[in-house]
Amino acid sequence: MKKLLILSAFLLLSACGDSPAEHQAKARSAYAAHDYQTARIHITGALEAEPNNRELLLLQARTQLALGDGEGAGATLERLAGNAPATGELAELSAEAALLRNVPDVALAMLGDSKTAEAERLRGLAAIQKRDLGKAGSHFAASLKAGGNPRLFADYARYHLITGNAAGAKDMLARAVKAAPDAIDTLLLTGQMALRDGDLARALTGFDRASNLYPASLAALSGKAAVLGDLGRTADMDGVLAQAAKLAPGDPTVAYLSARSAQGRKDWARVRDIMQPLEAKLPRAHPGRLIYGEALLRLGQHAQAEAQLRQLAEAPGGNRLAMRMLAEAQMAGGNAKGAADTLRPVADHPTASADELGLMAKALKQAGDVKRAEAYLARARFPSPQAVIQDLSEGDAAIRAGNWAKAIVAYDRVLAVSKDGNALILNNMAYSQFMAGNMDKARSFAERALQKAPNNPSVMDTTGWILFKSGANRAEAMRLLRAAAQKAPQNENIRAHLAEAERAPG
Repeated sequence: MKKLLILSAFLLLSACGDSPAEHQAKARSAYAAHDYQTARIHITGALEAEPNNRELLLLQARTQLALGDGEGAGATLERLAGNAPATGELAELSAEAALLRNVPDVALAMLGDSKTAEAERLRGLAAIQKRDLGKAGSHFAASLKAGGNPRLFADYARYHLITGNAAGAKDMLARAVKAAPDAIDTLLLTGQMALRDGDLARALTGFDRASNLYPASLAALSGKAAVLGDLGRTADMDGVLAQAAKLAPGDPTVAYLSARSAQGRKDWARVRDIMQPLEAKLPRAHPGRLIYGEALLRLGQHAQAEAQLRQLAEAPGGNRLAMRMLAEAQMAGGNAKGAADTLRPVADHPTASADELGLMAKALKQAGDVKRAEAYLARARFPSPQAVIQDLSEGDAAIRAGNWAKAIVAYDRVLAVSKDGNALILNNMAYSQFMAGNMDKARSFAERALQKAPNNPSVMDTTGWILFKSGANRAEAMRLLRAAAQKAPQNENIRAHLAEAERAPG
């Protein structure tokens, strides 16, 4: 808190030439633009001249709440209430400040017996903090019955997600979008729901709009960075994380995402340095343990890697990637038999990949069981139809959902076991790489697909569209798009691509 106060005081010096009236005007303008950091600076300047201005104090409290400063908002609201108990709006704002401080009983005391929609929403959040989901649902239902509000719709949707009611969550999201499409809660929920559905493009759109409209929202920046990481756009991810780090230095979510970015660059020492201070606070199944464990493995710290990866591998349901990396760590540490035992549930499954089967063979060979190693190695050379079909199904489903990163992983596994690559799989891989923002890889896969199927309209369309959007070769792009449209005149996507390319200048 002291650092924030020092920063605010320093920034205030740069605006010290403003009059009180100018501070007030700039504070209101910044608040309306959701620029809460700037609003706080000008509110502080205005209050220097009018310390008891209730309108300014209320704006200060709202700004502090928007910034997640429960301590500061609570102090401001106490000042507004004076010696009397807070009532009405002040009571609701005070309860919200208490929830930010994670003291739900204080929030409930602030609300008293109020039955407004907002009071019931806040009681629902307090119940969630107290881990009483049944009571939370009752309060959210009461808030809805009392008329609800956009924040209630978003919170109720998140409650439905927690309790596994996807239909209820979608209904509440639709209400939130209708009531307040550009509210921060609505935009964040849109991104979260899209992520849950595997639609990375829609998730990125939601988080991007949220971060543009609410530049002080750490949740918006974190969500955007996470999606960019999933799409493999590490450079873009780093830019967003730099903004987030300025807002919240030392925030654990930002730190974890920074470690993910370092993982994408294979900067294992950086991953270790970021994750090591967080290790003790991570839940057992936190995904941070996976990237921390991989970093330790790649750095040759096998025992430490085992300690991290085992927690994920032995958790209910297991983590397939964690099991594989745990086996690698065990083998590197000289425990080949233990590695084979770790891998067995994965390697014995009909959908085991060639890499998993090859690693199992290696573990068994190191353990001295050469005969069984050969059997797994034979399976690795000729993956089962179930494994290939599963990868194809995963890739196709991921494309339909817009989860380009997942599609890339699935098609990569299929291509790894095929001799030269099927044209349509190469085509799907090209489109997935394009949608993920990996333009060079997209062109490479598209050209390979076109070499195999030069007269296929879907392949011509994909290659032409990628060439057009990347600006690589407009003349060839137009030739391919026109040829594709002639061969498949009823295909709406091909017609739309050609029409957009023909409208473009140049």
